[in-house]
Amino acid sequence: MRISSFKKYFQVAKTSWSGGFVYRLNFVMWRVRNVVQLIAIYFLWFAVMSRNPTAFNYSTSQMLTYILGTSIIRALVFGQRSIDAQGEISSGDLNNYLVKPISYFRYWFSRDIADKLLNILFSIGEITILLFWLRPEIYLQTNPLMLVSFLLASLLAMVMYFYFSFLISMTTFWIPEENGWPQRFFIFVILEFFSGGLFPLDILPPAVYAVLGKLPSAYFLNTPLQIYLGRLDLSQIVTSLFMMAFWIVVLRLLANRTFRKGLKIYGAYGR
Repeated sequence: MRISSFKKYFQVAKTSWSGGFVYRLNFVMWRVRNVVQLIAIYFLWFAVMSRNPTAFNYSTSQMLTYILGTSIIRALVFGQRSIDAQGEISSGDLNNYLVKPISYFRYWFSRDIADKLLNILFSIGEITILLFWLRPEIYLQTNPLMLVSFLLASLLAMVMYFYFSFLISMTTFWIPEENGWPQRFFIFVILEFFSGGLFPLDILPPAVYAVLGKLPSAYFLNTPLQIYLGRLDLSQIVTSLFMMAFWIVVLRLLANRTFRKGLKIYGAYGR
């Protein structure tokens, strides 16, 4: 990407960051929802681990760290503004971008980065308050290799979800009257389970985990946190990172192809 292009998309991210403080109520409600969900899941697993400190082959500190860790990883991976792309397609506002010298994907990715940074800042603040309040047992990873692998996996998960989410938004080309929300809500509810947002996926029966662990959704939350907790060996980490890179390529190709096909039937609805 040329320097001029970088400056252009940096300005987009900067504007989106400022816009995040304009719609305060929406943002606050999103954060409240995450905190309430986190506390509910935390106390559920706290009760389970209090009765059996080694349940599902997890120590209490590992399980509680996993649950609390989902908040920060969720902010990085699931925080987004590109969800609004489906509304632009449905309303016809996509026209405003087709005549401009910008990449539609890079534009929304830039906006997503700003939204993710905002969500991460608030998530860290929320987790800090919860740590002082709950004083849970926390697992601290000190292995530099594991920490670097965890950070890399988290970034790959972020890019994976961007293309996955964009692919869902592109379906609005074919059903513009629905504005994309019914299918997105249904998929997000399912994704919460299949990504490991409620519990580590490897506590499921081995046969079930063997299938779910290979789905793209498992890499969004479960894999980065498994790496942080040191539950994957080096070969498993390398394989996971390779698979995440593979899925990024596949999802990017699918998203780009779906976007191009969608443009052929795009009727600028609402304009």
